Amino acid sequence: MSMYILYKTKAKSSKQMDDLRMKFQEIYKKHNIDVVGFWVNAEAENEFFYMSKYTDEKDYKNKVEQLHKDEDYKRLSTEVKEARIEFDSTRLVPRWTAY
Repeated sequence: MSMYILYKTKAKSSKQMDDLRMKFQEIYKKHNIDVVGFWVNAEAENEFFYMSKYTDEKDYKNKVEQLHKDEDYKRLSTEVKEARIEFDSTRLVPRWTAY
């Protein structure tokens, strides 16, 4: 069963977060992580959301393990931690499908 992760970040600077997102996109592409999309809160431009999709829990764990070995990912993760005010992630699994 597919699994999705919804990430929410509140950033100090929307410009800085946009720049970091572009760099992360390349790393995710390198590790075959399916990014469903990136969004910004229409009422708070420093609040960002993105969602990634995995085939199942095993796929998620394998890809996260590979990311944590990637030196570029480690460096960018440090930059993101410094650039954000808040962070949260939520695992989502399909309950039913729309008709």
